[in-house]
Order: sequence, then C-alpha cells, then structure tokens
Amino acid sequence: MRISTKGRYGLRTLMDIALHQAKGPVTLNDIADRQKISVKYLWQVINPLKTSGLLSVTRGAKGGYVLARRPEEITMLEVVTNLEGPMSIVECITNEESCDRLNTCIARTVWMEVNHAVEKALGGITLAEVLRRCSTSSEVDNYVI
Repeated sequence: MRISTKGRYGLRTLMDIALHQAKGPVTLNDIADRQKISVKYLWQVINPLKTSGLLSVTRGAKGGYVLARRPEEITMLEVVTNLEGPMSIVECITNEESCDRLNTCIARTVWMEVNHAVEKALGGITLAEVLRRCSTSSEVDNYVI
C-alpha cells in the first residue's frame, strides 16, 4: 500500500489546523500558503475530512476550519482510511471476489497479518503524537512527512 498525496496532504492539513485554530477558524487560503498546496487540491482533501467528522466548518467572513475532536482522539488510521479508503496491502483482503483461491491461500494469511500490523501501528499514532513530534522540529509551519 502506498499513501498518496491526498493522504499526506490530509495529515499536513490537520496539523496546520491544530496548530493555528487557537486564533479562530483556519482558512483554506492560509493553509495553502503555509503548506504550499493549491487551494483547488485542498478542497479534495478537506471534504472527506469534513464528511468523516474530523473537521468542523464555520461559514462567513471569519469562517474556516477547526478540528471537530481533540488531537488525542484522531488516529492516523482514521486519517488514512478516510482519505485513501480501506487499508489493504493486497486486493484480496478487502475484496474477497478478487481471488478464486481465497479459502486455500496460505499467503493471504501472511498478508492479512501484515495488514493488521499496519492498521495497529496507524491506530496507535494520534494527531497529538504527531504534533508532539512537530514541536521538536525546527520547521513548525512546513511539515515534511
């Protein structure tokens, strides 16, 4: 499995909002400027995060985005699956119809174990932990992930 730019930019967007929302809702233009991501592409990232309940939106002149939950309650697994879809290092894990050897394939048990380990690892890392790591970095507004 490979995390696309959508997943990587989603994490950067959430980090940016978490770091700047104390001053009020964070605008897409501000995120785009700080992160060097086009506003047009940010729309594709923001919408699934909003739909999944990770972000709240405030409309109007002083509108923008804030986290809908505390950073300690948002896991990397949620971020990745909301932006990239279900975790699956091989197709047969999430699409049983993709293989006619499903019930006899020993290799699938290995892939399922690896997939579970990745899910567990991502589920164990919260946005708060990512922000803690960011606070020790010299580049607070430009996250390299």
